Amino acid sequence: MTPQAAAPGAPVAGPTRGVFAPTLALGPVVVIAGAVLGGGRAALAACLGFLVVVAFFGLGQLVTRRLSVAVDPPRFVARASAIVLGQLIFLLLVILALRDAAWLDGPAFGLSALAVALAWQVFQVIAFVRSRRVVFDAPDKTRQDGTPPT
Repeated sequence: MTPQAAAPGAPVAGPTRGVFAPTLALGPVVVIAGAVLGGGRAALAACLGFLVVVAFFGLGQLVTRRLSVAVDPPRFVARASAIVLGQLIFLLLVILALRDAAWLDGPAFGLSALAVALAWQVFQVIAFVRSRRVVFDAPDKTRQDGTPPT
């Protein structure tokens, strides 16, 4: 049986909506925590960490939606896994590049990036589990002998 064309972004449309709102709500929390624990410089670093993670994972969601059009499930999973791995590698490279920046509070940046990335992943799993997905193929329009039903 050939895979049927899905609506653009169908496998990730629900999870995308279920991830952005709770993750964006976490932004002020990490910035306030940075301000309370480390002052203005830490709050700025926490805000930057939040923005970097949301930009990386948001862009990954958009790419995943674009690549999920009319793709069979094994290819979709492979593509989505590659995108997530790429996101995590690029995020690690950004964190490593900024770790020795004198103008940045490194621990506040790293902890806020870690907290937001973990929250994004948790909310993404929750949203995907709650989304409705077809888990079986539509029945064939032919009988077992290959003739159409009468």
